[in-house]
Amino acid sequence: MENKSEKEVSRRNFFKITTFGIGGALTFLLGYPLIDSIVSNTKTIAKKAYNRLKPVKNIPGSFVPVTKPSKLHFTKTDQEAFIKITKPIDVWVVKKSEKELTVFSPICPHMGCHYNWNQEKELFICPCHNSVYTIEGKLVSGPAPRGLDTLPQKIENENLYVLYERFELGIPQKIIIGY
Repeated sequence: MENKSEKEVSRRNFFKITTFGIGGALTFLLGYPLIDSIVSNTKTIAKKAYNRLKPVKNIPGSFVPVTKPSKLHFTKTDQEAFIKITKPIDVWVVKKSEKELTVFSPICPHMGCHYNWNQEKELFICPCHNSVYTIEGKLVSGPAPRGLDTLPQKIENENLYVLYERFELGIPQKIIIGY
């Protein structure tokens, strides 16, 4: 009888261990994407990557007096959990000289619309709520709470690189909320 009792106990322990093992594996498999998305969002914010736009000499000059900005494009790849997202990004570049450039975020700081350059008026104008900005990014009129957001840029090996940043909308302060 003792042998049978010992076998039942070991069988019971086996089922306990198996149940906990399968439960732990399922918890890990189902919980991993959630945990990874939280951690990868932190990694994305920590991972500041400059994106190459183009050689500075190929950017049309807007020399003093500045009369026209250039709209430049690049592709940015983000990863959240298991999904990679590649998206085209536009920025506005004002070239005052070969070494003096200003790069503006393409997003209006009021509600997040994309503004455009009006060559006749020589102003940036947001089509959503008619916020108006000078070529230096200063707010002229409209409901926007601040001027255009500038982006960090650098020139290496005669190429222009930009650090694409996203900012909180609708407030007077320029607060970074992502890259």
